[in-house]
Amino acid sequence: MKSSSRALLAVLLLAGFPVLMLAVAGALIWLEIAAFQRSPVSAGRLAFFVVPVLYVLFSALLTFERTRDDAEGVPVTPAEQPELWAAVRELAKEVGTRPPDEICLVPQANAAVHEETHWAGLRVRRQMFIGAQLFAGTRVCQLRAVLGHELAHYSNRHTRFAGATYRGRQTIGRVVDGLHRSAWLLRPVFSAYAALYFRVSMRVSREQELAADLDSARVAGTTAATTALREAEVLDTAWWLFLNDYATIAWSSGYLPERMAEGYQLLLADGKRAKEFASLRENPPSRPASKYDSHPPTSERIALLEAAPDVPVPPGGERPATDLLRNGMALLDAVLATGFTESAASKKKLDWASLVAIGVRDSNQAEALRILRSRSIDDLLDLLDAGHLEDIADPTAPPEARTRAKRELYRDQVHCRLSIVLHAQLAEAGAAHWELSWSGPAKLVLAEPYATELDPAVGAAVDGDTAALRALLAPTHS
Repeated sequence: MKSSSRALLAVLLLAGFPVLMLAVAGALIWLEIAAFQRSPVSAGRLAFFVVPVLYVLFSALLTFERTRDDAEGVPVTPAEQPELWAAVRELAKEVGTRPPDEICLVPQANAAVHEETHWAGLRVRRQMFIGAQLFAGTRVCQLRAVLGHELAHYSNRHTRFAGATYRGRQTIGRVVDGLHRSAWLLRPVFSAYAALYFRVSMRVSREQELAADLDSARVAGTTAATTALREAEVLDTAWWLFLNDYATIAWSSGYLPERMAEGYQLLLADGKRAKEFASLRENPPSRPASKYDSHPPTSERIALLEAAPDVPVPPGGERPATDLLRNGMALLDAVLATGFTESAASKKKLDWASLVAIGVRDSNQAEALRILRSRSIDDLLDLLDAGHLEDIADPTAPPEARTRAKRELYRDQVHCRLSIVLHAQLAEAGAAHWELSWSGPAKLVLAEPYATELDPAVGAAVDGDTAALRALLAPTHS
């Protein structure tokens, strides 16, 4: 079957989806009326099933009739960001579709074009969502490639009805997901219909993905299109690393960073991290995809682009993508802030060095308290003098292991746990702090004589001689 015929069939199936919902609803209503005519009591019992299902069906019908994407983010107008809007309008013209009615910057490492539709596209308001991470981590040409690809999904230049087919996959997917959560008894019927639609539209959608890739190369350059595909995994991986290990490191202490976007860029630019990210670009992780996923493997998409005639990157494409924004870094900070919960508004803002120092200090202090369990450091040293390493070791160790454990079994563990407690005490005394490192975990900095003498003294204490450690700690006792 030709792609155009498949696309037409997909559109017909899309139009039949609300008809199926109405047919099922009509059958349930008829069943309820028939039951009432025979026995009002039976009809009442049946209503406990029919009424909730009808509610779900009509809610799903409204979802199908009108879809809207309310994403967290910051909408930007042409007056606020004229350069960005000009670039997007130019890209839309080049790929053969109309520009979006709205552009919203979102706290995600990707981009998308969605549509607020009535009856699967008869009335459409188009929205473009652009991830702040793309601006922070790509060049202008790469961002053009990503946006050109997304806009090309709504072009009918390559296959008639391709835009409607793409919208249909989004719409049916949303409706079926909602039915699965709320009306599991209807799952077999609508899942089968959705599977048929996805199967029919699969070839069209995959061809459209590849055609959109070629469009992205045509408007942004081949190198920009291939590197943008490779960069997607890097930006997403780097973002979650940044979010977990840096941006929220002092969340429990009540702080967030002042310049979020700048920190993300510093992480991406770090020399050691750059080597890790380069390896990720060349060897992206393979993830199992749904059999109905319209995206071909990234390697296949890159191979197709590299096999096509080379398109040079347009002049100015090597600039940072933030050049398309006015007051870009402040705007990206505002966008990234929308990705946090409402409680983020109560957090105080700190520079990166102070944020990491406080976050790691407080985390270390909390762990030290868990290790101490209402005991003092002197209590721990007394246990070491008595040779009771098991009383300092992790209490979650298996009981059978603890009863037969020897000193050497606990040595490394006790050394680590005792060091955590001592670092907390030294930090409180002003003799220890942690320094920010974009290459890895924060670095512990100890004042002298602790920098040179603490670790050997801890080792001796674990072996049963606490004299040196007691003497070293004497100045820190109040």
